[in-house]
Amino acid sequence: MTLRKAIKFNAKKSLKGNWGKAILILLICTAIGILLNILDNAIFSALGFQHVKITSDLLRGDVIYQFGERVGWPEALLSLLLSLVRLCIMAPLTLGVANWALELTDGRTRPVGDIFWAFDNAAIYRSIWMEITVSVKVGLFSALIMLIPGAMMGYGAAIFYDNRSLSVLLYALGGLLMLAAIPFELWFSARYFATRLLLCDRYYYTVREATKLSVELTRGRRWQIVGFYLSFLPWFLLCCLVLPIFYVLPYFAVASVMYARYLFEDHLLGQRKLDVSDPDRIIIDDVAPEDYQTARTAQGLSEEMPAEEKPYAGAEPAGTDGAGEEPAPSDQGAESDVAEL
Repeated sequence: MTLRKAIKFNAKKSLKGNWGKAILILLICTAIGILLNILDNAIFSALGFQHVKITSDLLRGDVIYQFGERVGWPEALLSLLLSLVRLCIMAPLTLGVANWALELTDGRTRPVGDIFWAFDNAAIYRSIWMEITVSVKVGLFSALIMLIPGAMMGYGAAIFYDNRSLSVLLYALGGLLMLAAIPFELWFSARYFATRLLLCDRYYYTVREATKLSVELTRGRRWQIVGFYLSFLPWFLLCCLVLPIFYVLPYFAVASVMYARYLFEDHLLGQRKLDVSDPDRIIIDDVAPEDYQTARTAQGLSEEMPAEEKPYAGAEPAGTDGAGEEPAPSDQGAESDVAEL
């Protein structure tokens, strides 16, 4: 079984028995998004402003044009303000959903209300700043690789009435180049695939640490992540039928979190920072040996000590029959244990 198939299999296994909560979370997030849209439109209508979407057109001068109509800066500034409000609500909510999915990958089902976890701590600021920084970086890269095809299509549109054949040729070539650039845009965005996971309650990195570590985790694996994205394309096409959305989006969300977690824990194992068999080794982030059990719990591992550390591992002490108190372990090895018995 390939890694991608294993991730998908385990994601569906984690969702087994939890589909009701997952769909409810989807409905809550969708309802909040719809309410924000309604509020957005109501404010614009009340002020008599034309609704403006925030685009790169805002950089072109003191006014912008949308759908061929002149739009002033007040509308643009209001749209920017409302977009920030939306960001301040949806970013921590999305992080809360990722945190809920992360717990699910350990077989722990948390209450639906936990998706609002990020709103009452510093995670709210980290989630917002993460969305801004990642969006800016990905947006700049996208603008760079789309510059030439965009210029070709723009010039083709401009000369349509003067030279239609050349215009159509430039427009077609520009469109093909844009389609060819999409995988590279996905490749670049894959650098930040694990960033949201690292902001979750279990790890709680800063935005700078999370983005830097995500770039390291995904190095050499970004095309694999692109393949992971594209493998869901048939599922997303089915979402046009509406009902499959309730299956596809929770499935994709949990699978993405599980994949990011795999990358993180594989990195820790490679760095010898995730050794669950020897308490004398560093577990994660330079945890001292005396904090071994705390680190195991924090990483979602079993609260029990490894078998080799338990007294009389693998068998009950003679005379106890599985009940009563076990005698204290000896430091002298197996022969001393027998002697004590």
